Amino acid sequence: MKNLSLLKKRKKGFTLVEILVVIVIIGLLFAIFVPRIDFASNSARETGVKSDFRAFMLATEQTMRENAGLGFVTGATADSATTNTNTTAVIGKLNQYLDPALQLSVASGTNKALSAQLDPWNKQYQMVTNAKKGANNCKILFECGGKDSAIDGNNDFILLTTYTDGTIKSATNGFSSNIGAITNVPAAGTQANTKLDGTGSMIIN
Repeated sequence: MKNLSLLKKRKKGFTLVEILVVIVIIGLLFAIFVPRIDFASNSARETGVKSDFRAFMLATEQTMRENAGLGFVTGATADSATTNTNTTAVIGKLNQYLDPALQLSVASGTNKALSAQLDPWNKQYQMVTNAKKGANNCKILFECGGKDSAIDGNNDFILLTTYTDGTIKSATNGFSSNIGAITNVPAAGTQANTKLDGTGSMIIN
């Protein structure tokens, strides 16, 4: 009984050194694993954008195939720049092949279209076209601002589909692994859609 009493008296809590060692170990583990968790999160978000872009690509290619690259613009004159006064005509055709969650609507006060569904960073996907009346070609561009949520050429994800003389091509840019290759992608600080048409416009290799 006396020995048991002595053991009880000698029972102590953790020392300051032991507590500091545990804190250091937890800190090291945190430093090692948190970046990996963030990487996994960004990778999952990129996969989500890829999935949505695949739906946009299939809808765009089918629309171009059925319309032979024509009939997007109903005005008297062709659009020669990214401004498209008949965006409604374009998205009306695309929406036939898109899931309701991904369908597009004209952005208020602009000549661009925005998706109903938000991207993984809670921003709408943007669509721009330079479809032309009476010309056997057109381009449709989908954009996602990525982790900075701004379509500015920095961390952007891009899907470009073109119809040229009966040939349909699609390519992406910004992913860790892309479909095809897009030439003349704008540098950071420049909106991708500013180079959809005109000098140095984006094309698919």
